[in-house]
Amino acid sequence: MRFLRGFTLIEVMVALSVFSLAALAALQAASGHLTGLSALQDKTFAQYVASNRLAELSIENKWPLKDGREGQQKQAGVTWYWQQQVTETVTPNVVAVTVKVQKSEDGREHFRLTRYVRKPDSAGGTRNAR
Repeated sequence: MRFLRGFTLIEVMVALSVFSLAALAALQAASGHLTGLSALQDKTFAQYVASNRLAELSIENKWPLKDGREGQQKQAGVTWYWQQQVTETVTPNVVAVTVKVQKSEDGREHFRLTRYVRKPDSAGGTRNAR
């Protein structure tokens, strides 16, 4: 009597189910990784927008700074919305400026950056070192 060698139907079904579970786990891990990368990219671009706004304040050289200013900036093909909050400090002529950035006007905040700004010199901000 000859014995046939090969896998039984049950063995094949068990092997397929193990493979499918492993494939699903790999897909889920890849999906989570891509979601994390997308969130990190959004946070990075929002940080650029906040930094750009604070740099604009330094260049404008205006005093007093306006509280509650809002605006928008295009970064990486996306329009980002920022809000500026100015808070007085205990130091005279120094304020804390906080810029909050979100993707939509009423969306969730993606990034917040605070910088302390002093009143510009009355000579227009230029100083002679000598």
